Amino acid sequence: MPIDLQTLMVATDFSEASPSATTYAFRLARALRAHLYLLHVVPEDDVRLMTAIRQHLQSSITPTALTDIFYAEANQRLTQLVEEAQAADIIQERLVVTGQPADAILSWAAAKQVHLLILGTHGRRGLSHFLLGSVAERVVHQASCAVVVVPATPGEPLEKGTS
Repeated sequence: MPIDLQTLMVATDFSEASPSATTYAFRLARALRAHLYLLHVVPEDDVRLMTAIRQHLQSSITPTALTDIFYAEANQRLTQLVEEAQAADIIQERLVVTGQPADAILSWAAAKQVHLLILGTHGRRGLSHFLLGSVAERVVHQASCAVVVVPATPGEPLEKGTS
């Protein structure tokens, strides 16, 4: 049974766990000549929190303007990732969405008919994992496609000498 890996998606939250996953995704997409979706989820909880505290900060910024700022920053950072990796030829689409991260990743992977999801992980253990949860863990358990979880500090590179 042949494995079809022509549509990949990497989700990034721009944390210290993200560069390893995005580098892996860029290299894998290039090696497979696959399309790659680059996804960032603006957490709903962040938008709600900023909206709630806005009145206490005596700011005139509206919730819509705040969301626009989050989206603009994410788009800029995704563009920078693509430019730094010289990966414009493999990027199918950059997606910036709002939602609960795991749910949004799963939903967009299904909508784009992704064959392989690539995620970074912080590798938290114990109490911090229990308190903070794990987006990667939820995605691994609920995804309808294959998932690769790349640690924040990877071992051997996928391909030496390739960017």
